[in-house]
Amino acid sequence: MVKACRQRGIALISVLLITSLATLIVSDMLARQRLSLIGSSNQLLQQQLWQLALSGEAWARGQLRDDWRDEPEPKRVHLGQRWAQNTPVFDIDGGRIRIQLQDLSARFNLGTLRTPNDRISRLRYQRLLQVLGLPPHDPTRLPPVRGFDGKPLAWNDSSELMRLEAVDTAVMERLRPWVRTTPGALNLNTAPAEQLASLGKLDLAQAVALVQARPADGYKTVQEFLDAPALKQHEINSQGLDVSSRYFQAVLDVELGDRQLRLISRLRIEPDGQVSVLQRTLAAPSRFPE
Repeated sequence: MVKACRQRGIALISVLLITSLATLIVSDMLARQRLSLIGSSNQLLQQQLWQLALSGEAWARGQLRDDWRDEPEPKRVHLGQRWAQNTPVFDIDGGRIRIQLQDLSARFNLGTLRTPNDRISRLRYQRLLQVLGLPPHDPTRLPPVRGFDGKPLAWNDSSELMRLEAVDTAVMERLRPWVRTTPGALNLNTAPAEQLASLGKLDLAQAVALVQARPADGYKTVQEFLDAPALKQHEINSQGLDVSSRYFQAVLDVELGDRQLRLISRLRIEPDGQVSVLQRTLAAPSRFPE
């Protein structure tokens, strides 16, 4: 009798252990499935954000292509064109897209500082630093990065300036929107007052007045800019100046539910008028204005 009771007790314990083990296995499977579903959902949301960003990029490329096509020869780029107008926030597929197009040729070309004996570009860079209230520094002191063939490489990114002692993170963040590594001259039709002030011995107030007097459809030639009444008392060298551009940057902010994404696309207008993507970079998201 006692032996039978003991056997039933052992059997009951065995059943309880098996049940507990089965419960643990099922719980683990459910937890893994739940994590898999969450992961799949996150991946799907990220793909939706990316597709929305690419659709915004396609819209920006279309604006640039249409403006370039509609502009008569010689091609100019100015702030009266469609690409430069304030873009509304687009509501697409339950998400929102904000697009900002910027003419990169409105910034200082760091590549000119690697041209031997280019005194004009060096003076303009130092004047720009002074206008922006940034510490003086000399990028020409930086040894160029060389390729496998030993030849100097072009600037890859403006952050290379941080190799200079005077350029820390705060200085770089302040300077970044004013410089570029893409080729080409400064576009007088899109350059802000700070850039125009760096061209000669102009103070910021004079440069602001120059921007305000700029024709709505931009200058037709560099000489037209140099002949502006506000510049009669100033000697501005025409070196490195233009009234057109082929390089742009599209800043695309996307919001979907509580998820956000910022894509920065560097664009170029090709000789046939098509717009190609040179580089895509993900950056820290920026909140939409309420």
